[in-house]
Amino acid sequence: MKLTRQYFNIKDVSWGDTTSLSEGILTLCKKDLKEQVRALFKAVEDIEFEIVKPKENTRIIHLLDTIQPMYKLNGNGMQYSGFFGSPVTVGDGTTNILNGLTIMESAALPWENSSASSGLLYPRDAIMDMTGPIAGFTPFCDTLNLVILYKLAKNKSSIEYDNDIRLIAIKISTYLASLTKEMKSDETVIYTIDKVNPELPNVVLVWQCQNQGPYANTFLYGESIDNLVPTLLDPNELLDGCVVSGNYVWPAFKVPTYLHTNHPIVMELYKNHGKTLNFRGVIFCRSHNPTNWHKERCANFNVKLAKYLDANGIIMAWEGGGNAAVDGMLTIQCAERNMIKASTITFEFGGVDGTEGILLVDDVPEANAIISGGSIEKHYILPEVERVVGGDFIRLNKEAGGYFPISNKAIEFENTTHFYLSGNQSGHSRLFAEAY
Repeated sequence: MKLTRQYFNIKDVSWGDTTSLSEGILTLCKKDLKEQVRALFKAVEDIEFEIVKPKENTRIIHLLDTIQPMYKLNGNGMQYSGFFGSPVTVGDGTTNILNGLTIMESAALPWENSSASSGLLYPRDAIMDMTGPIAGFTPFCDTLNLVILYKLAKNKSSIEYDNDIRLIAIKISTYLASLTKEMKSDETVIYTIDKVNPELPNVVLVWQCQNQGPYANTFLYGESIDNLVPTLLDPNELLDGCVVSGNYVWPAFKVPTYLHTNHPIVMELYKNHGKTLNFRGVIFCRSHNPTNWHKERCANFNVKLAKYLDANGIIMAWEGGGNAAVDGMLTIQCAERNMIKASTITFEFGGVDGTEGILLVDDVPEANAIISGGSIEKHYILPEVERVVGGDFIRLNKEAGGYFPISNKAIEFENTTHFYLSGNQSGHSRLFAEAY
């Protein structure tokens, strides 16, 4: 496959009477944006919008998914294939990207037990600050962000809320990127792994994503990955949006759609393809397999595909913690026992100073090449902010009956669980830990 990505650098965003893009300035009309998605209003009564820019003293709360605006100009299928059409395999042709702009979803999803997969898998509030001590936890403190604020209809199911929120965001992101159809891009990059150097080692990424039901799910070509057997993807399929996030239960560990389509590990492997290694593909699988038998089955499938690709090494990366870590470690163990070198990147525990208790959820003796993405057990005080997008109150600690602090005030946290992407394992973070 060969995918050409045309990047259009967005320099600024503002409100206006019409929606247009000229010389990197994106002008948005709220009425126009609503009309693009009004037919999708079922579990959603209405939407509003806020623009959030870098270096603003702004906090975003109730944050769900973040999407890369893109439009497939030519080639098979369409962007985010499977949601507004047939699930045609993507990854070739030309796709236009609005570089430096994201579409964010913000909604206080219901806490009722019927609206989540289980008692622990309810939609926890995700917090992101554009400035201050946690700004670097996401790449989005450096991007222009269009936040969609959803007013939800009453008495709908979690699946209905989830579906409508996602479709509205994808539709708006597609519409904005389609403004570039007749325009010349600022930068063009061609992505392909077709040519290999037989003298270099072959490396694959095993990408393992959340799958625990509504609000804790991932979609492949428009379908949840509940019963997915590990499968092989060309990395260009990821770049074209074949994987879309539906995970809102643990803000720290979530991988938003934006990071599937701009996957940091995939991009790094592309940079090194043909130079220090041959990037041979992405093995995509589900995490949170229900039993150890299922986990071992998944691990063996992963390694079988890696062997088929003549892989000398794998990078094992996963979304989530706990259960997912066991899945990942079993794949590492299986790979090493089959003479394939394996490395991984993961968050760690360890208490305030990194020395308390067990650092990892799970480990195996063969896991001897681990990269730390930093500890989630760090104490933070978020300062007061001038502006909040998403609501007046933060919703915390449902298990203890709920705690609802005012959203613009200073607030203290014992760990980073509620901070958007703070324990994310896709390789985007500026956090790391180093032995010394």
